[in-house]
Amino acid sequence: MDPLFDRIETLLKSFISGDSDRRDSTSSARGGIPPSGDPDLDDAMAELEADLAGDRDAREKLERGREARRKAEEAARNGANRRRNGPSGPPARILEDYKILGLRYGVPFAEVKAAYKRLLKEHHPDRHGDSPERQKRATETAARINDAYQRIETWVTDGKLLGGA
Repeated sequence: MDPLFDRIETLLKSFISGDSDRRDSTSSARGGIPPSGDPDLDDAMAELEADLAGDRDAREKLERGREARRKAEEAARNGANRRRNGPSGPPARILEDYKILGLRYGVPFAEVKAAYKRLLKEHHPDRHGDSPERQKRATETAARINDAYQRIETWVTDGKLLGGA
C-alpha cells in the first residue's frame, strides 16, 4: 500500500511543481513520473501500472526482463569470483598453509589464530634447548608455522596471496 501512496505523492509533487516540460519519453510510459534511477523501483512502478491497466503482456515482458537481468548479474558475480579465486577456489599454497596448521580450509579465523598460537607454543625453539639439533628443527618448524599463519591472515583480510603462489 505504501508504494501506492508514494506514487500519489510523486504525482502530486509533479503537478504542483509544473515541470511537465522536463518529462522524457520514459516518464510518459510511467504516467508522467520521471524515472528514479533505481531499476528495481522503476520496474516495480511499471509493474504496478501494468497491473492497474490490466495489461498482462506488459507484466510478462517486465518479468522476463527482470529474470534476464537477475541471471546476468549472477553470471557476472560468478565470473568475478572465478577470476579472483581461480577456477578451483583458493590457491594451492593457501590450502597447504591450512594443512600446516592442521586445519581444513574455511574454518573461522579465530580457530586459525588459536591453532597458530598452540603450534607455535609447542614448537618454540626455547622449549627444545636440550639438543642443538632439536632446537634447529623446532626453529624451522616455527618459521613454517609463522609463514603459513601470515599468508592465511593476509588472504583472509585482504584477499591477496602473500609471497607468491
